[in-house]
Amino acid sequence: MTESTIAAPTPRLKRAAAPDVARGLVLIGIALANVPFFLFGTELGIALKPISDDPTDQWTNAFVAMLFDNRSYPLFALLFGYGMTQLMTREYARGASWEDTRRLLIRRNLWLIAFGAAHGALLFFGDILGPYGLLGLALVLLIRASGKVLAVVGWICFGMLVLIGAFEGLSGLFGEVGGMTTGAPFGSAAADSFGWAVLLRAGEWFVQMIGMPFGGIGLLAPMILGMWLARNHVLENPTRHLRRLGIAAGVGITVSLLGALPLALALLGAWSPSIWVEPLVTMLHAGTGALGAVGYVALIAILAGRRETPGPIGRIFAALGQRSLSGYLTQSLVFVIVFAPYAVGLGDQVGIAEASQIAVITWLGTLIVANLLAAVDKPGPAEWLLRKLVYRPRRGTVTPSSEASTAT
Repeated sequence: MTESTIAAPTPRLKRAAAPDVARGLVLIGIALANVPFFLFGTELGIALKPISDDPTDQWTNAFVAMLFDNRSYPLFALLFGYGMTQLMTREYARGASWEDTRRLLIRRNLWLIAFGAAHGALLFFGDILGPYGLLGLALVLLIRASGKVLAVVGWICFGMLVLIGAFEGLSGLFGEVGGMTTGAPFGSAAADSFGWAVLLRAGEWFVQMIGMPFGGIGLLAPMILGMWLARNHVLENPTRHLRRLGIAAGVGITVSLLGALPLALALLGAWSPSIWVEPLVTMLHAGTGALGAVGYVALIAILAGRRETPGPIGRIFAALGQRSLSGYLTQSLVFVIVFAPYAVGLGDQVGIAEASQIAVITWLGTLIVANLLAAVDKPGPAEWLLRKLVYRPRRGTVTPSSEASTAT
């Protein structure tokens, strides 16, 4: 490999605005979606939501279900597929061969799995880095496939995503056999020592990874869509696609809200679906959530992509988006400190409304820190480490310039 073709990350100033803004914004949805799993001791209801008689908790559950649950992760998956295709395109532009590019993609996804294993065991069993890394290895097989092949695989995976959504609606069946509480299906949340929690989380994470061929394959659908968007340069040049993006935003967000309404009303106690209807409600929520993710990214592309560089508000979110790995890991670290029994121990003391406030405050904290790092042009610590591992120079090659090594 010559000096001109050495793999190196994209300089931050040359990155498209819309994907980074979207990554920064979606982290608030991920924080709100994850924080209930750090609570324990409360009975779970439909969509694995903690049951509460407090109207504030009920409205919080409904609000998060309407806007973020089953919407944030598909959006992150879409951006993941987009980023992988951009990486391949960038390497080709450097003159790299497919063999070198494939090795880079595989190496990056293997390191994501390693990061995920550490995150899953030490902080949060519901880690997405490991699953995304595993799915990323599958994407390496698809990344050069024809549009027809991607369409067929994408629709099959979308069907799986909808079908898997039924599992969130099994609370009624669990209730028939004795109920289920927060922390019960995921015992690490209630573990009374860090060592015991690590052992439990490691087991939970491993089970999640083993189940990925069925339980997580649905996320390949938005990843494949992200690959298609990257092939057509939709997010880099949104002004050329304004009409289609406008339709996607209007239809996707509207369908998403309508599809989430039955679940939100159930969480508010406005109706009580039977144990046989609950899975249908959550399937609808999951399927329309993926469409909502498309609507969200389309809207962000319209708003953030009108200029080559983001405006003042866009730069605030883009700073976190460029350091999204560090932001994501920081959320889990804060949640463990605040909620775990062996730390501050609020996991069985607060309701979902208070926990969600902590999640939002945590996201705001990561937003502030990311902008402080952006002001001095420094990557997040997790990004720095991942780049060092993925883009490590080999013998006989020239190390990439410091400017090129400052971004993923």
